[in-house]
Amino acid sequence: MSDESHRARTSSSVRPGFLSVVRRPRRLRRMAAAARPRLVAATGLPAVLAVSGMVPMIIAGATGPQTARVPSSILCQGYSGCDGRGYASHAYGPHSGASYWRMSAGDECTNYVAYVESVVYHVRTPGYLLGDAGQWPETARAHGVAVNNVPAVGAVAEWNDGAPGIGGAGHVAVVEKVGPRDRYIVISQQHMSSDVDGYDWTRINAGFTATQWQEWPDNFIHFPVRNRGAVGYFDPRTGSFRVRTSSDPGPASFGYSVAVRGVVPLTGDWSGADQDGIGYYNPRYAWFHLRDTSGAGRSNYSFRFGPRNMIPIVGNWTSRRKDGIGYYDPHNGTFHLRNSLTTGKASRTFRFGPPDMTPLVGNWAGGRKDGIGYYDPHNGTFHLRNSLTTGKASRTFRFGPPDMTPLVGNWAGGRKDGIGYYDPRNATFHLRNSLTAGKASSTFTFGPGGMIPLAGDWIGV
Repeated sequence: MSDESHRARTSSSVRPGFLSVVRRPRRLRRMAAAARPRLVAATGLPAVLAVSGMVPMIIAGATGPQTARVPSSILCQGYSGCDGRGYASHAYGPHSGASYWRMSAGDECTNYVAYVESVVYHVRTPGYLLGDAGQWPETARAHGVAVNNVPAVGAVAEWNDGAPGIGGAGHVAVVEKVGPRDRYIVISQQHMSSDVDGYDWTRINAGFTATQWQEWPDNFIHFPVRNRGAVGYFDPRTGSFRVRTSSDPGPASFGYSVAVRGVVPLTGDWSGADQDGIGYYNPRYAWFHLRDTSGAGRSNYSFRFGPRNMIPIVGNWTSRRKDGIGYYDPHNGTFHLRNSLTTGKASRTFRFGPPDMTPLVGNWAGGRKDGIGYYDPHNGTFHLRNSLTTGKASRTFRFGPPDMTPLVGNWAGGRKDGIGYYDPRNATFHLRNSLTAGKASSTFTFGPGGMIPLAGDWIGV
């Protein structure tokens, strides 16, 4: 396991695909797709609490068994075996012959981790040699990389040499999922001698002694991850959110649940921290509830803006790094934007496009402010405008078939956002990096059909 030498939205009924509002199900369907959620995760609270002024809570949902009877369990093994069960091999098989981060190619834990960190999480290749797997924490720490005992999706899990079942060179793996309150992690790993292709996904439970295989890692290494959009979904039938930190097939990286149905998920960088927080909009009362982080807890901002049953939107209207909120009125195609996260009048109001479109927000020009746009579900056409004013579209193009759910996100990690669409019939995401007609840059399935798709940067920098 070395680098050079070792071998390791309110009605009582909710239809799949959108949140419905009395007498206006089609418009509220667009609510869920409109907000340009750059990170979307969760929440919910009975409406009576929102109107009464009580502080809403964002509720983290348990995603695994309440008790764990064994230290670890293998979820899948082999490249095709894992892919077939919804656990991504990240296509390492056909790429295993190449060296990443100057590691030994092939069935090596270090080369696999370097590959996933580079290709999936877009970590820059270190300008130094990390050494054997067991040397990674010390070497990374010496070069300013955070090394601690806190698991995180995308982090590198490391076991020191001499740990049960671990050879003298140590071992590394990729953290694919973290359970509620860090009760468990799910890892993907290479160089497992008893596995098909030497590959598996394993769940490791916390709280077991360090003498049992496969025990909790000794360290977690947090290489800086570049900002890049990924996807998720909201299930209106259960009020649950599931997001994935990479744009490829696989299970959810983490999830949250809401107390009630009929809310619209939102996401945005409310604090200017270069990482999105979560929130929701209650269309029945026009209340926004926003939280600076993606974890459970009290809302940092709770306020009413606009009339009821509008379509909420989120974007950077001022170039101050912090996002503001707004709403789109489908009756007349008008955008109402507010810079601050408080009750008050709109900072700017303008009309763009015909009524009954799906509003969009994104950084089309690569500048410091977001622009707006709309998607025409009748023909699958995107109409985007760089400035927050009335006028003609800066660019217009068709992508995908009609009646899809549009998405906006920074898929390529550059200065501009890309677009995409979600097909609710088969839960397939079609993402395109450039703002032009053409083929999808990536296509993959995530979650069940009939969900409300989400898009966002779940990790940040």
